[in-house]
Amino acid sequence: MLKTLFRLLKLMGDRLPIYLGAILLSAVGDTGRRIANSYLVKHIVTAAETGNADHIFLLVLGNFAVFILGLLLWRFGIIRYNIEGRKGAGKIEKLVFSKAMRLPMSYYENNHSSDFMSKLVYDTQKASDIYTSRLRRLLTSVISTVMYLIPMLYFSWELTLCLMAVSLAAFGANSLFANPMKKAGLRLSGKSKRILEKLTSILSGMELIKIFPVGKGLQKEYEMASWEYYRIQKRTNHLSAGLESFNCLFDLAGALAFLGLGIWFVSMGRVSLGELTALYSLYGTFRYVFLDIGQYLPQMMNCIANTEKIFEFLDMEEEPEQWETGAAENKEAIAPETSGDVILSVRNAGFTYGGEKKILENFSMEIQKGSFVALVGESGCGKSTLAKLLLGFYPLERGSISVDGKAYSDLTLKEIRERISYVPQEPYLYETTIAENIAYGRYGAQRDEIIAAAKAANAHDFIKRLPDGYDTVLGERGNTLSGGEKQRIAIARAIIRNAPVIILDEATSALDNESESLVQDAIKALRGGRTIITIAHRPSSISAADTVIRVGA
Repeated sequence: MLKTLFRLLKLMGDRLPIYLGAILLSAVGDTGRRIANSYLVKHIVTAAETGNADHIFLLVLGNFAVFILGLLLWRFGIIRYNIEGRKGAGKIEKLVFSKAMRLPMSYYENNHSSDFMSKLVYDTQKASDIYTSRLRRLLTSVISTVMYLIPMLYFSWELTLCLMAVSLAAFGANSLFANPMKKAGLRLSGKSKRILEKLTSILSGMELIKIFPVGKGLQKEYEMASWEYYRIQKRTNHLSAGLESFNCLFDLAGALAFLGLGIWFVSMGRVSLGELTALYSLYGTFRYVFLDIGQYLPQMMNCIANTEKIFEFLDMEEEPEQWETGAAENKEAIAPETSGDVILSVRNAGFTYGGEKKILENFSMEIQKGSFVALVGESGCGKSTLAKLLLGFYPLERGSISVDGKAYSDLTLKEIRERISYVPQEPYLYETTIAENIAYGRYGAQRDEIIAAAKAANAHDFIKRLPDGYDTVLGERGNTLSGGEKQRIAIARAIIRNAPVIILDEATSALDNESESLVQDAIKALRGGRTIITIAHRPSSISAADTVIRVGA
């Protein structure tokens, strides 16, 4: 637990002393003024008991000054703490999001999107709670407990130790809840992920739900996942309620113990009435802050359980800047010799998914500059896998790839992807304007370049007919456009990247004849100086190619 907490605090960097200092100031300010009040009560009761009130006015004035100082320290500390806490929470969110951008494609292909959403939404929020509330409450309780103990021991160390024994029993009962609360937190995180998984599945397939009976099944699965979450949340609430019940019980026991012990100590002459009154004013608050340690510790454990999951995510292996050469036999083929007309070369490539399913074995091809090549083959033969290898999503296990005469092993992934544009079978369009969707192909693209790319992709005419033209905001995943229109926007995005090679992954397979014709015209327009590689099934797409390469034959 401490290791995870310390690591979380280290994320604050040079802001950590300010953050901890703010907690200390707020705790000292709030506790200090209460201690000053106890001393004032002691002197007033003593003055009433002895009949000597000579210095009461000065004591009241001094207490008021300490009260104002404590209030200012507390207010300043709380404001500064809230600012630093929110900065820390924002840093966690930023780290999780930026980590997601650096993970390899294998993570997204092997994990449901709900896994990341659960990290970003649920676990991140729980980890942020440590910065914004949990740690302050726990540390404030500890600091206040120590500060209260000093004057209490001064007034009567014997009575204070007796009261401490009662409080320690309460603390021990509270600590029993720490481990169950942590386990409940982990289970809640897992069930939250399950709910998000079912919810995203429902939202992604809304058309199918409205048409086919699948909706009832998905709804039932969602309800079951929600019920499981509710069941664990209910247990967590029971634990919290049990914790509060114990605190109420020991609160009553502490009050009764103080009254009984206090009367006995006064009667024995071991403590004066003024000291007893001052002790009572302190013990009432001390009892609560001491019990708060036992209450906030399990809550902290709950949040730390989620923080551990965040760090597991942050510790995942990232996509490197450059894939290292794998097998020893690659070394002879790292930089294959190619003629000046060859833009892309693959030599004896071998790749296996997860070390089990062999996809490519000793595959080779050479593609000439400015050519239009169709990759064909049976379903599952490795065409899309080859495209992923060309894009650097995975490293080759055997063989080599070179682009424009440079081996992939000598290029960073950024350099590889700057040379290749990609149009997937189902293009993803963001919920923003058409112009922005096209401009995502190249950072800093100007308006005239966006329009030129749209014209080259045979998309300009239908864009101009839209209500706001290039400033038309698309729906989620571009669902306000037809399949052919979305595909042409994706092609325009690939064009504006101005890469020498463009890969189209079955760009027309899901289109009707009219849309296919328009997209094919857009593809033909790409051929001026660019190399086009299309993964194709349709005869029309294959016949348009200069060269046909069979994969897996």
